[in-house]
Amino acid sequence: MTDDQQEISDYGLSDEELMAQPTVFASDLFAGKTVVVSGAGSGLGKAIALLFARLGAGLAICGRDPERLQAAKILFETSGGKVFARTLTIREPEQVDAFLDAAWAELGPVDVVVNNAGGQFPQMALDYTVKGWNAVIDTNLNGTWYMMQAAARRWRDAGHGGNIVNVVADIWRGLPGIAHTCAA
Repeated sequence: MTDDQQEISDYGLSDEELMAQPTVFASDLFAGKTVVVSGAGSGLGKAIALLFARLGAGLAICGRDPERLQAAKILFETSGGKVFARTLTIREPEQVDAFLDAAWAELGPVDVVVNNAGGQFPQMALDYTVKGWNAVIDTNLNGTWYMMQAAARRWRDAGHGGNIVNVVADIWRGLPGIAHTCAA
């Protein structure tokens, strides 16, 4: 079992188990569609992208860790679909724009954007550094916005509709140790 497989199995299923899980969806539900998934190199983003691949979608995936992203790309390609991968941080709008331009050129019009990239670290709010606070806000809030805005602009300009799915922390009341996530 690789490190990535172990990471998923610590929280749920291995890559092999995820590939074999039954689904209520038709196997070709997303055939001919292109789906972007941020944070697709591990965890929930990897599982989301894998299901889209199993359902026939072409994938454009991004993340910050090149080794994890490459391993995920290889896994997704076993489902038979085309996969475009790029290492980047969604905190940088120029990187987001370049990624979406390249994905569109490589796979055709993007139909779905899944904003899954995010991060946080538990710490008492009084102890956050400016850098730590901004890292979470810039990823969870600003990076998600950059992805949505960049995709929507391309859809508008091409006359091509699309769908956005944002994976978020839904916190109605405070939660100790993650004030930055609550703020985002």
